[in-house]
Amino acid sequence: MATWKKVIVSGSSAELSALQVDNLTSGSVVIGGGAVGDLTSRSINGTGNILATTGATGVVMTGSFTGSFAGDGSGLTGVTAAAGFNLTQGSGIVPFSYNGGAAQTVAVSGAAQLTNNLITKWNSTDGKFVNSSITDTGTVLSGASSIQLTGASSVLTGSFTGSFAGDGSGLTGIATVLAVSGSAGNGAVNLKTQALTIAGTANEIETSMAGQTLTIGLPNDVTIGQNLTVNNNLTVLGTASFQNTENLQVADRFILLASGSNSAGDGGLVIQQGTQNVGEVFAFDSGVTRWAFTGSFNAGSSSFTPDAFVAAALIGAGTDPTAVASRYQAGGNIFIGTDQEIWIYS
Repeated sequence: MATWKKVIVSGSSAELSALQVDNLTSGSVVIGGGAVGDLTSRSINGTGNILATTGATGVVMTGSFTGSFAGDGSGLTGVTAAAGFNLTQGSGIVPFSYNGGAAQTVAVSGAAQLTNNLITKWNSTDGKFVNSSITDTGTVLSGASSIQLTGASSVLTGSFTGSFAGDGSGLTGIATVLAVSGSAGNGAVNLKTQALTIAGTANEIETSMAGQTLTIGLPNDVTIGQNLTVNNNLTVLGTASFQNTENLQVADRFILLASGSNSAGDGGLVIQQGTQNVGEVFAFDSGVTRWAFTGSFNAGSSSFTPDAFVAAALIGAGTDPTAVASRYQAGGNIFIGTDQEIWIYS
């Protein structure tokens, strides 16, 4: 029957010690000075003007010509200056006679309705010019809900507010480049031809774009290529696996194992011995409430069968070993009373 037995010790004690002008018509044939007869033997061809300047008198031209002449035409002969040539332009100008001898005023139909500073337009229904809704003060065009300019030769200078049609490729003086910079490096985006790309990094950051929404987040599986510092609590809901090639240094004084358990069970530390996840275990046997050892233990197991138990040394408050807690009433434990008597449970 297991019980406490006194140990008799004699002798010495034992000690235990880890970013054209083309068709230029201003080119002229100029006749200045010299005799008039110089022209009779020459033929003047081409486009432009023929100008007779000072000293060229009695110039005679036959045939026909188009264009205009300088002066009041008093030296011209054979020109009919009689009345009867009416200048008309549809129904917009009131008919009148012009013989070249007196000034005439062209009356614009609808002129009485026109107002200064208003831009006019032709009303095909009434057959006259009318005011538009646009006011031109010489500086600002206003009053119109919209102004549309067409044609490649349209040029605007100064400033304007509002919007424009097209991609703005012909506009100058506006910002067309977006400058961007990151934690390292700088870049630029041509707003007319380029798109800004916000890229993620494999296994670290992912990005997605839908309509006007840019979403930046973490992928399902995250890999941190360098050190990770957590300044607050770290909660691991799944399995935590630590693979450290150096000694593990833990600042906490106590390590809690099986923190997710809600019932009693075995647990401990496994030292792998050559085979993955298999090794020597120092663990707590919940069934007998004792720490113990065993070998060839698979770390994936939920319990273990001890090969040997850890013996506890009990320092008694008295001299009776039977007064200690029942969990220590187990084989191999020793009790040392106040009287220095030594007892072993066996």
